[in-house]
Amino acid sequence: MKLLKTLLASAVAVSAMPALAYEAGDIIVKAGIVNVNPKEDSGVDGLTVKDDTQLGLTLTYMVAPQIGVEVLAATPFKHGIELNGNRVATTKHLPPTVSAQYYLMDPASKLQPYVGLGVNHTFFFEEDGAVNHLGKSWGLSYSAGLNYDLGDNLLANVAVWKMDIDSEADTALGELDVEIDPLVFMVGAGMKF
Repeated sequence: MKLLKTLLASAVAVSAMPALAYEAGDIIVKAGIVNVNPKEDSGVDGLTVKDDTQLGLTLTYMVAPQIGVEVLAATPFKHGIELNGNRVATTKHLPPTVSAQYYLMDPASKLQPYVGLGVNHTFFFEEDGAVNHLGKSWGLSYSAGLNYDLGDNLLANVAVWKMDIDSEADTALGELDVEIDPLVFMVGAGMKF
């Protein structure tokens, strides 16, 4: 019984601790592992773009307690390009994305789910193999995520983006329209300043 009372008292104390309240002017920096997973159907029969995982960073500026502007950046992603299961090319890309975010909970909540809408600009480089060049892409980005307050201005984060990335590939067979449209996943940690 004493153990039960101690656990109950601890739970009440933890729930009463002040949370990482978001305020206008706050800056939230997060780093973590990011996976870019292109959709299976690229729009070209038999052509697939493989996924890659890199280090990702986000910077969010809170313009109001429940509204933020986020920039997503990462180290370059390298993707294998396969035709009917055989690797025919590789490429690297960077997909910087700027999003407006809305935080759904009270700004003082320890749990902060959010949704976002933004613009993605992807550029490709270091193509080799059967692809001579992939054109730049502009597209919409939809996102959702969750921050969890760990105390001392630290937080844990999971997030997902759906990006509209379409490119024109210059190949030996001529110009091909390629739809990459990946899901992007991030697991990381961050700090609020």
